Amino acid sequence: MTATSVFADTHLTKYKYRYHATLLVDRLVAGIPSTHNAVEGWLKKNLGLDNANLLAEKVAETMIELGLDRDDAIDKVASELKLNAFKRDDNGLYFEGRNVKAAIKEASNICWPKRSWGPTRKGTKSYWEEHVFVEGEHHRDHIPLGVTEAPVQQRFVHTWRGSGIQNEQYIDDAKLSFIILTDAGPDIITDDDWAELWTCGEQQGIGSSRGVGYGRYTVIDWSPIT
Repeated sequence: MTATSVFADTHLTKYKYRYHATLLVDRLVAGIPSTHNAVEGWLKKNLGLDNANLLAEKVAETMIELGLDRDDAIDKVASELKLNAFKRDDNGLYFEGRNVKAAIKEASNICWPKRSWGPTRKGTKSYWEEHVFVEGEHHRDHIPLGVTEAPVQQRFVHTWRGSGIQNEQYIDDAKLSFIILTDAGPDIITDDDWAELWTCGEQQGIGSSRGVGYGRYTVIDWSPIT
């Protein structure tokens, strides 16, 4: 549910510096762990015909080892597997604005780890967290991905707990369009600052699994909103 603040006019004047941005992400990977029920439903939908599929093999092995039927084996495997998925609303899958803000904060800290900002001379981490915000075009924290379903990739992951299979939804050539709003004018965050920030961000990427090269993007639109 959305509502209009009684201070909406003040909001417009307080955060009067606004920019429209669109990122084209080579492969956007989901990072939200799904519930057991969601994983089980996904397994039942996607298993079956491809015996070379890692999940199909896992279910088959579980059926043999434990003497379970297919549905019980799926339930067992679902309890052990991880599936990272995108969130969903009435319009389909979406990416959260808070994740874009996290990427901006990361890039700003890389660019200016010791710089001070604004009249209070705050450090980069605090200043960008408190003065730069991200909103979707139609919903405060929902950035539509333009699809209702997404494929799943499987990859082996290695942690201190051991090795396993990570299943994660992804979207190739994903477009993220959103609005940046701030009370920091161009005398504080200059056009050159924004250019440096986004240039760094393009290399750092956005979304999950960036450590293996996913999530790099190109800024295809950056324009002030008057």
